[in-house]
Amino acid sequence: MARRMIEATEQITFEHGTSPPWEGGMNPEQLEAVRHGDGPLQLLAVAGAGKTRAVVNRIARLVYAAGVPGERILAVTFSKKAADEMNHRLAGLGVTSARVGTWHSLCLQILKEDGTRYANWRIDDANKAKGILKDVLGYRNLNWSKSDLGLVTSFIGLCKANLFDHDSEGARELAEDMFADERRKAIDAFRLSQTMLEGAGLLTFDDFIVFAHRHLLVEENRRRWAAKWSHLIQDEGQDSNAAQCEIAKLLARDHENYMIVGDVAQCLYSFRGAKPEYLSDFAADWSARRIAMNRNYRSGRRIVALANEVIRPATLRMEEEMIAERDIDGDVTFSVCEDLDDEGENVASWIVDRVADGTKYSEVAVLFRVNAQSRAPEEALLRAKIPYVILGGCSFYERKEVKNLLGYLRVATRRDRDGDALRRCINAPFRFLGKAFVERMMAATESARCAELEIDWAETATNVAAQTGVQGRQRSSVSNWVDLIGEVSDMVADGENPSKILIHVVQRTDYVTAVENEDGEESIESSTGANVREMVRVAEKFSSAAELLEYIDKTITASRKQSKSNAGDRVTLMSCHRAKGLEYKRVWLVGANEGTLPHARGDVEEERRIAYVAVTRARDELVVSAVRRFATREGTRPGFPSSFFLDGLGAAFNGEVRT
Repeated sequence: MARRMIEATEQITFEHGTSPPWEGGMNPEQLEAVRHGDGPLQLLAVAGAGKTRAVVNRIARLVYAAGVPGERILAVTFSKKAADEMNHRLAGLGVTSARVGTWHSLCLQILKEDGTRYANWRIDDANKAKGILKDVLGYRNLNWSKSDLGLVTSFIGLCKANLFDHDSEGARELAEDMFADERRKAIDAFRLSQTMLEGAGLLTFDDFIVFAHRHLLVEENRRRWAAKWSHLIQDEGQDSNAAQCEIAKLLARDHENYMIVGDVAQCLYSFRGAKPEYLSDFAADWSARRIAMNRNYRSGRRIVALANEVIRPATLRMEEEMIAERDIDGDVTFSVCEDLDDEGENVASWIVDRVADGTKYSEVAVLFRVNAQSRAPEEALLRAKIPYVILGGCSFYERKEVKNLLGYLRVATRRDRDGDALRRCINAPFRFLGKAFVERMMAATESARCAELEIDWAETATNVAAQTGVQGRQRSSVSNWVDLIGEVSDMVADGENPSKILIHVVQRTDYVTAVENEDGEESIESSTGANVREMVRVAEKFSSAAELLEYIDKTITASRKQSKSNAGDRVTLMSCHRAKGLEYKRVWLVGANEGTLPHARGDVEEERRIAYVAVTRARDELVVSAVRRFATREGTRPGFPSSFFLDGLGAAFNGEVRT
C-alpha cells in the first residue's frame, strides 16, 4: 500500500513502512531539525554539515507531513545562488510553491506589491549612487577635498544596515568613531546624498531593506505581510545585519515559527554590518530550541583537525568542535616559498602534477586574502598554460588603478597612438580634465591618428589648454600633467628602473591616497592601494619601461586568449571571501604570512574566521603556504608565518616538511 502526498501538480510516493524521502540518510541532528514542529529553532551548523539539506527537507516535511501549504513558508538567504540551490533541491522533493529568495527580493516584493512610492523607482544596479556621493563630496557641494569615498560609503552602508537615520544618535556615534573631527561632514554627506538619490528616484540595494522595514513599521502593513506566512526560515543568519533581523522579527513575532540557520565562525561581513551575535544569542532571545550540527561531511580528517585548530581560540564560535565524517584522512601540507613569485611557480607546478594524476582543473582552487595576491599565481598559470578564471575580479594588469598608473609610462614612451592611455592617466588623480577636454584632444589629433603617426600627447594637451573655453584650473592641471609626463620621459631616457619611475609618479601625485579616496576601499580584500603597491613591486624585476610594458601586453593578450578557451574546466582563483559557500577537491591557500592572514589592518577575530572558511573549502587536499621574504621599495623584508598556522608553518620555515 502506498501513501501519496501532493503539492500542486507535483507528487512524491513512498512505500508503507519505509522512511519518507525527507528523512532518508539523515544523521540524528539533521533528523531532529527536520522533525521540529512549531516554535523557534536555532540550527547551528559547521562548514560541510549539510545544513541546506536539513532546511529543504524540513520544508518538505512541513508540506507533506504537517499539511502546511508551500506558499505559507518563507525562506530567506544571503545570495541568489544559495536561493537557487534551495529551490532546485525543493523541486526535487516536489515542493514548488514555498517562497525562497534573497532578502533583497523579498523587500522589493513588499515595496512593489503594496504600491509604495518606491514601487516604480529605478533600481540602482549600475551603482549610480557612487557617482552621486562623489558629487556630494566634491567642490560643488561639501568640497571635502580630503574625504575618503570608501570610508564615507562604508559609513552610510553601516548606518543603513543598523537603521540609523542621518540625524539619529546612532549615526552620530558611528560618525564620531569613524571620522572624529570630521564627523559633521560625514553626517552631511549621508543626508545630502540620500536626498539626491531619492530626488532622482533611485533605489539602492541598501534602501530595499531600509524602506521595506519602514513600511512594515506601520502595524496594518506588518500584520498583512506577517499573515502571508506561517513559517519563517532565515538562512546564513550570521551574515544578516540588524535591518534584516528586525524585518524577520516583524514577520515572525505573531506565529513564532522562526528557524534561524548558520555558523558564527563563518561571519565574514562585519564591514557590511553583519551581526553574528544575533545568531549566537537567538536561542536565549527567543527561548528557542537549539540544535548543533557539528558533523563535517566535506573534508578529510586532517583538514577538519586543522580547521578546529584555527577556530578554537575564537571568542565567537560553536561550543562543539567539528567531527570529520568522511572516511579519508585527507592531505594537509605546509609549504614555505622564497618569495611571491616562487610561491606562484610552486602553485602552478602542483596543479600540473595533480592534473597529471587525474584531477580536473575545475576541481582546484587557489585562495588569497587580498585581490592583489592574485598577480603571482595568475602569471605562473599563464606561463604553464593552465586555464583559470578569477572569480569576482579581473586579471591583475587590467584592474583600473593599475592600467591608469601604467598610462603614464605608455604616454611618456609614445606607446599610445589611440589615446587609451591618455584617457586613463590625464585625470587620474582627478584634475578637472574630464571627457570634454579629452574629446578636444582627440579632435586635434584625428588626422594624425588616422595616418597612424606618432602623437605627442603632452604637446597636444598644451595646445588644447590654450583654446578658448578652457577653465583656468584646467590650464593649471594641464601644466602640472605635462611637467610630470616630461619627468617620466626623462627618467625613461636615462634608463631608470621602471619601479623607480612608477614610485616617482605615485609620490608626485599622491596616487595611492587618490585612488583609495576616489574609488573607495570596500574592504581589505578589494584594496586598490594594495594593487598599486604590487604593481610597483613587480616593475622592479624589469630593466626598462619598454621591457615592462611589452611583458604586460603579452600577459594581457595571453590572459584574454585563455579566458576564451577551456570554459568548462578551469582552475579558480579567488579571495577567501569569495570562496564562502564553495568547495573544491584540492585547495592551495597562498599568503599565510603574519600581516597578510591575519591582515595587519584587519580585526583578528574576523581574520580568524576568514582563515577557517578558507581551510574548510578543501575536500581532499589542502596546501597552506607562506613566503620567507617580501620585496619592497626599501629592499626586502622577512616574512613570518601566520599565527593561525604557526605550528605547521613554523616547522616548515625551519626546513621540516609536515603533512
